[in-house]
Amino acid sequence: MTIIARFEVIPVHDGSLSEDIAQAIDALDEFDISYKMTATDTVIEANDVDEVFEAIQAAHNAVEADRIITSVEVDDQGSDQHAEDRVKSVASVLGRDPEKNM
Repeated sequence: MTIIARFEVIPVHDGSLSEDIAQAIDALDEFDISYKMTATDTVIEANDVDEVFEAIQAAHNAVEADRIITSVEVDDQGSDQHAEDRVKSVASVLGRDPEKNM
């Protein structure tokens, strides 16, 4: 069974967030998960919901800021469908890739 989740870690401070986000992403490598960072969040996949929450907690804890907001969405539907399968399904209906570069 594949658990798909998306989360964002938002350090609240002035200045660049790149180093903070890099720390959060780096923390994910300690877990048996797949992940893909996007411009606004990170999508992760794992076989176990506990591993999903542990990975997200590690990403949250890796950020060194006085205030951190972490938002989480978990899809535990009990199947082996991966995030990429969902994208391919929409692409097949569209007849093209479901993205457009600006």
